[in-house]
Amino acid sequence: GLAADDVKKMTEATVMGANIAGESTEEMSNLLTSTMNGYKMSADEALDVTDKLSAVGASTAADFYELATGMSKVASMANAAGIDIDKLNAQLATIVSVTKEAPESVGTALKTSYARMTSIQAGTDEEGVSLGQYTEKMAQMGINVLDTNNKLRDMGEVIEEVGGKWGNMSREQQVALAQTMAGTRQYNNLIALFD
Repeated sequence: GLAADDVKKMTEATVMGANIAGESTEEMSNLLTSTMNGYKMSADEALDVTDKLSAVGASTAADFYELATGMSKVASMANAAGIDIDKLNAQLATIVSVTKEAPESVGTALKTSYARMTSIQAGTDEEGVSLGQYTEKMAQMGINVLDTNNKLRDMGEVIEEVGGKWGNMSREQQVALAQTMAGTRQYNNLIALFD
């Protein structure tokens, strides 16, 4: 259901992305469409997405395809959590570059963390953890998730702070932090993300 002009714009961005990544146009179309749908972007913005992925991929150890793949897994949740596409692109590039984890795993781990933080902000998560319990546990580990006005900080900033402190923590502290951030069922994804 896209208009002819929108189809042209999406096709141009898809072909450009496929050429940069060395992937099929079908694969690239799926990745770009997922990201754009997650961020509720119009076809007019398709080339912007391709340009952003290309620029970050060219200047980091994460390539275009890795960024597009990771972003396709987390875009919708990142958007819901208030993390803009540029910040998400930077986070994915940093994590993929450092960990060399599969971009699907990185995207899924970020999605899990954002989902938990968002559900806790709204009340309690599926494990019955409240915002107060979550912020208290995170503060015990040296991560403040609330700002000076007792509002939840930008989740992207929290993830970046965790990444900066991760290497200086004991394995026990890392596991406890990952369980707090991602829950007892998904914490292994977060550990793999930062290791």
